[in-house]
Amino acid sequence: MLNRPKKLKTATVVFMMLFFTAFSLKAYEQLMTKSFFDNWLRLETSSVEQRIENLKKDFSEMEKTLKEMQSTLFTEVKIIIGQKTAWLDGKETALDVAPVIKNDRTMVPVRFIGELFGASFEWDNEARKVSFILDGTNIELYIDRKNATVNNKTIELDTAPVIVDGRTLVPLRFVGEQMQASFTWDGEQRAVTIFR
Repeated sequence: MLNRPKKLKTATVVFMMLFFTAFSLKAYEQLMTKSFFDNWLRLETSSVEQRIENLKKDFSEMEKTLKEMQSTLFTEVKIIIGQKTAWLDGKETALDVAPVIKNDRTMVPVRFIGELFGASFEWDNEARKVSFILDGTNIELYIDRKNATVNNKTIELDTAPVIVDGRTLVPLRFVGEQMQASFTWDGEQRAVTIFR
């Protein structure tokens, strides 16, 4: 009878040893030191951090490839003064308002030129200002003012942007040249062809 508690104690110890060796505890179940936790955390997150770095590198390479591909694309646009029609790579497209000539400068709708060059553009009604942003170039033009800003540098214009039939018209050549476009003029047809 005296041996029974000893046998029970031994059986309990053996059971506990088998239980704990059969089921290893996870990191959050163990009593751990800060050092142990820091090492565990570093091991657990290092592969994720490496994947994030690889994704950043891949994304950067994809952006570079995209810019190279975009630079090889060539767009041709033809507009005729006084007509609400333009031709984008030979396909007819409608304009909100017809281009006009003011002070020997072709003026086109802001939305048209912004979308044409793939620029993001904004209209600030309070300041009466239109802004274009493309490939790091920031152009700001003000209605009825002959000064523009290109990357925070003030430039004097021949002709100020205007509003015609509720639409903002901007000088095509100035904005286009700032966005690396080239132009040809057909005086007979009063047509401008834009290449970019």
